[in-house]
Amino acid sequence: MENDNYKAIYGNSIRNLRLKNNLTQEELSQITGFDTKYISQLENGRYMGTIMTMLKLCKAFNVTPNDILCDFIKDLNGIEAQNKFDSKFSKLSKKDKKNILTLMDSMLSN
Repeated sequence: MENDNYKAIYGNSIRNLRLKNNLTQEELSQITGFDTKYISQLENGRYMGTIMTMLKLCKAFNVTPNDILCDFIKDLNGIEAQNKFDSKFSKLSKKDKKNILTLMDSMLSN
């Protein structure tokens, strides 16, 4: 399921860049040489394509791979932070877990 989430983030990034450039899928197809159906599948998170796919899209949008992967990287960093928190939290005593959750609730209510 995690991989599907990454495909969706990647696809949304491609769609957002296409829309930002005021391109239809058909126009992007003409620029990249990709089939319109393939572009739709990329945008809908069915495929991520290859590095060459991403480089052709970068050229079409006049961006770098980082621009396409920005949201993907942010999500990945968030997952790493969550995993780190989960690992540390699981080592706490039941009482400490309760105190941490109480503190979090207090911080979030402000």
